[in-house]
Amino acid sequence: MISNTILSFLYIGLIILISKVLEEALKRFYVPAFVSIIVSGIILGPAVLKFIIPNQSINFLSQLGITFILFLAGVEEFTLDKKPNLRIFVSSLIQVFIPLIFILLLFKILNINEALILAIPLAMTSTGPLARALSEINISKTEIGNTLFYQAIITEIIFIVLFVGFSQKGRILEAFIGTSIVVIAIFALGQLYSKIFAKVMHILKAREIETALIISIILIVGYFSDYYGFNAAISALFLGYLFRDYFKDRPEIIERIRGITYGFFEPIFFADIGLEVVKITPDIVFISLSLIAIIMLTKILSGYLSANIIKLDDKWLNSWAQTAKGGVDTSLLLVSLLSGFINNQQYSFSVLAIAVVAILSPIFLRKYKIVGEEKMNIKLSMPLSSLKNDNYDIVYCDTSLSEVAKIFSKKDISEIIVVNRDKIPIGVFSVKNLIYIDSYNYESTIVCDTYLKPVDALLYNNTIGDAMRKIRDNDLSVIAVIDKEKKLLFPVYRKDLLKLLNK
Repeated sequence: MISNTILSFLYIGLIILISKVLEEALKRFYVPAFVSIIVSGIILGPAVLKFIIPNQSINFLSQLGITFILFLAGVEEFTLDKKPNLRIFVSSLIQVFIPLIFILLLFKILNINEALILAIPLAMTSTGPLARALSEINISKTEIGNTLFYQAIITEIIFIVLFVGFSQKGRILEAFIGTSIVVIAIFALGQLYSKIFAKVMHILKAREIETALIISIILIVGYFSDYYGFNAAISALFLGYLFRDYFKDRPEIIERIRGITYGFFEPIFFADIGLEVVKITPDIVFISLSLIAIIMLTKILSGYLSANIIKLDDKWLNSWAQTAKGGVDTSLLLVSLLSGFINNQQYSFSVLAIAVVAILSPIFLRKYKIVGEEKMNIKLSMPLSSLKNDNYDIVYCDTSLSEVAKIFSKKDISEIIVVNRDKIPIGVFSVKNLIYIDSYNYESTIVCDTYLKPVDALLYNNTIGDAMRKIRDNDLSVIAVIDKEKKLLFPVYRKDLLKLLNK
């Protein structure tokens, strides 16, 4: 007789395999990755095939998944480079209360219990999917893109505060006040906390066990949070806010946590969302369709009205941006189910509604005509000079490691070309090098005091095909494009080249 624990090996293996295969298959139809994984869970679970029934092992890994996904959301999704003004804050309040009120009215008409806690994830705007959508339509780095993203951050934070408050039955006002103070303190004093923690790490000489220590803190804080009635996953979200400044100088640590989270926990978490869906009945379908209509209409309405407040000319762009779904909202939904706030039927029609809206939102945003960067018709026979890019960071031999760490944190790269004062490439510095150096010494250590890999370079009149072959044959992540005097013109990254060629 095979035990449930051993049987879970098979279940988890199939979940990861099938979810990733389905994710790749549906990618060409622009279906968001998390929706594909949820669909795989729905198919494998009680709703359709009944092949996998959620058990304690899957639920445990899913709980870990929620915790680490929300921790990374706190680290990565809530970074404000400048203070949002009053107009953005008022606009965000409109985008909170219009969808929330109409969803609550629908629940009252349908006589659905636990309406408040259920309406919050349904009414939320998700910053993660919105950031990806803004990047796709080439406005993520514009003033309009920043305004849209700031609105989403503020609305998501407000909804999280509301969720925490309404989930603490019997002491709602205390929860609101306490959570608000925590959020304000984190954003106001986050850098101070990070500096204190960095000094503690230096005193403890904990460089080698830094990642393990942070994971331990997440789990231990989660335990005590749950023990005292505060959800463990939400506490991880706030810890992410708290640590975000600490990770700016330590990109290699967040890369380790990101690898295990997105590679292992994420497919299990989103598949479990699908596994928890019950058999789909006509009632569930009807309520899901009603919710889809209400969510889309109220978010479009709130976005259109709030565009006047922030003086945004593209009112419809603001409207469609508010429909972004599929991030923290799905996490809160599963937290609600596992905490016993909602039942399986309520959970099921909510998951289906969020999944459909998550598919519709980027389609409308993608088709909306926005002036962005022109797409280049790239051919392998074109010279490398046609890829010229002035928007890159220069790392000199005497640049401090703290500055390099900030560049790695800001850019999605793992290696960077180092040049001398004549701008001649002398080597490649890897993010892996940071692992072996105490972060306390980053400020006093320069790049050339560390190991540099040999740099591969090509003249600007070589072809893109030459660069592609060199990158492939030597397994490079970056090459230097140089002029006749061997000075760096610009770097070409493997990921950017593949992205251009696949357009």
